[in-house]
Formats: sequence, structure tokens, C-alpha cells
Amino acid sequence: MQLGQLVNTYNGWAVVTGASSGIGEEFAVQLAQQGFNVVLIARRQSRLEALGERLTRQYGVEHRAVSVDLAQQGFMETVVAATEGLDVGVFVNNAGFANYGRFLSNSLEQEERLLNVNCRAVTLLSHHFGNLMRQRARSAIVITASMVSFSSVPQWATYAASKSYDRLFGEALAHELSKDNIDVLVFCPGPTATEFEIYQGLLAKSFVVKPGVVVTKALRRLGRSNVYVPGFFNRSTIFYLRLLPRKVGMLLFGRLIAAMLGNRDQGGNSSATE
Repeated sequence: MQLGQLVNTYNGWAVVTGASSGIGEEFAVQLAQQGFNVVLIARRQSRLEALGERLTRQYGVEHRAVSVDLAQQGFMETVVAATEGLDVGVFVNNAGFANYGRFLSNSLEQEERLLNVNCRAVTLLSHHFGNLMRQRARSAIVITASMVSFSSVPQWATYAASKSYDRLFGEALAHELSKDNIDVLVFCPGPTATEFEIYQGLLAKSFVVKPGVVVTKALRRLGRSNVYVPGFFNRSTIFYLRLLPRKVGMLLFGRLIAAMLGNRDQGGNSSATE
């Protein structure tokens, strides 16, 4: 879909989680550029307020900044209250959390946080906004998964598994909600220049792209695709990965992650898009 057609097709408000930086921030910016009022959801209130004021000033749209921790059990009450009465046409489920390193070296608290943000929140939010969207002529849900959702990944075990959940959940949701005129896109970016610590050592590499590039491509796929992997190199990697035995693909991804981590045994986390 051409970007200029987005607001005429879906109109109303766009809700974006993980909007304080990176891919989520770029979704908010580009949707505001197209004329959507935006609800910005993340933990960092000051960043959300600054972004919202900038979008209102530059594009004349309304904004709401909602500071909430999606890992907490009661987050839905905050989100529902903040969006009550809004005509939401686009929901971008983008917030994410990553643990890296050997599974047993990571704290159980951080592993649980990852599951809450990457799986539980995605499910609850999609259910809430999906039900609201059934009353509209046409709507859209974007779920940000990852290129690693296509394989198990040693040293990124729970993150890759959680993104596989997002992808499979989104694929099924796309089929179910097509009858309700809700376009679902599962967006699976590769290495992107965001605040995720794991990519910081790759920023000079040519295959790491800027968030604006991949978000533009994702928005153009709305209504046309159910799953989208941006970048020829990334799509080629997934294509050939599927031709290999699963164990071989897992080992290749594992070596890549180990190189990115410097073969560290210690666990770590990155929560930039929450």
C-alpha cells in the first residue's frame, strides 16, 4: 500500500508500543506524517512527551503519551483507560525485550520479563484492540517479530523462541481476522540500528539498516502481506535456512550470535524498545 493511502484506508488513531526509541519511534513518526493521531506507549515518559510534542508541532496531529511497563501484570488497565473512546485504526505491537547469553547464566527474573513483554503483552493487546477493530470498516495490526523467529538460536534461546511465538501467532491471527477486514502484518526485521545493545558492535556493518528504512517498507506491505522480512540479504538468508536441516540452521545462527556477543558466557539484557 502506498504510504499516502494509509490514513484514508485505516484513519483514526494509531497506537504504538515501544514508541520511545528505534523502530517503535519510527513507526510513530511515519504514521503521524501520514495524518494519524498517535498514542505513544513505553516506559520512558519524558521521551514519549518529547516525541509527542514534536509530532504535534510538525504534523498537526493529536498525541497521548502513556508511560507503562508491559512486563507488569496490571498494565492493561492503564492502556485501556488511556485509549478509551478513541477510534483506533492501526495498532503497532512493537515493544520488545531481549536477554542474551547462556540461558542458565541469565536471571529467571529477566527471563520472565522477556516472556511478559514479548508474548503475554502481545497477546493481551492484540485481543483488546482486535475486538475494538471488528466494529470498523478496515483496520490494521502490526506485530514486530524478528528475523531470528525462523530458527532456534543458542545464546538467544528465549528471545528467538518468543519471536517465533509472535510470528506464528500473527500468521494465524491474519487468517482469522481477514473476515473482519483487519489487515495483520508480522514484521520480521534483521539487524537494525537501534538501542538494542547486541547490535552496537555491528553498526558499522553494511547489513545493519536504519529504522526509517525498514519501517517505510513495512508500512508499504500493509494489506499486501501477512509476513514481511525486509532486505534481500535477510530474505535470502531465511530462504536458504529453510533448505537446511534445522540443527544446521540453529548452529549457524548460534555462531553469529556468539560472534556478536564476543563468546561471552555471562548473561545480559537489552530493553530499548519497551
